[in-house]
Amino acid sequence: MEADIPDEIPPDCTVYRLAKKSDIKPDGTPQSDCFSDKAADDGSSYYMSVYFLDEMQLAGKTVLDLQKVWGLEYTVLALNATDLRKQGERLWRDTRDEFPGHGACKRADGAERTRGQKRKIAKIARIAPELL
Repeated sequence: MEADIPDEIPPDCTVYRLAKKSDIKPDGTPQSDCFSDKAADDGSSYYMSVYFLDEMQLAGKTVLDLQKVWGLEYTVLALNATDLRKQGERLWRDTRDEFPGHGACKRADGAERTRGQKRKIAKIARIAPELL
């Protein structure tokens, strides 16, 4: 990892989550199922994939670039690292080759998110302003 990118996710860092446009309600908020953990193909790394703005910016990438990688059927949701931590989430960097800034988000206690916990995250998530 580059020296300019801190291991710890800064409190004010914007955290992005991809969601299908069909999972966005008419009022612009996402459905709670957008915040489920997914396992890797080999069954490991059971967490929710996210992207960190600080690392994307260092690589010269934008929200529009992120959306293009996933396709126009997806939108990008924006959250704040501090707000996620207040909801009991833990964040860490999980570098992947396909796009800079990839990270992980999981309940700090390691448990799977309840429906209520997902709803709380959905209430604080918004479509990235760059996409509006």
